[in-house]
Amino acid sequence: MRAKLGKLNMILYGSYARGDFNVWSDIDILIISEAFEGIRFLDRYNLIEEWIKPGWEPKAYTPKEFHTMMTKPSWKEALRDHVIICDELGLNIPL
Repeated sequence: MRAKLGKLNMILYGSYARGDFNVWSDIDILIISEAFEGIRFLDRYNLIEEWIKPGWEPKAYTPKEFHTMMTKPSWKEALRDHVIICDELGLNIPL
């Protein structure tokens, strides 16, 4: 993944991060990378699809988009319970 995306951040959120998942739960994960710059949101999946397993629900953002997203109360609430899988970008994530 790093060969295609370079430095990245990965954040697990949702029911798996909270610990209240069940057999029907998907795995919500944010992938943040500068490699997504200039790529349409839906086309970003092509960069990560080979690593995505069934049941995963990835969202791909640039660091700038992520910081903008975190100004929205709905995303702050969604990420209230989270697990930082890796933080190679040093984004000082305001969670």
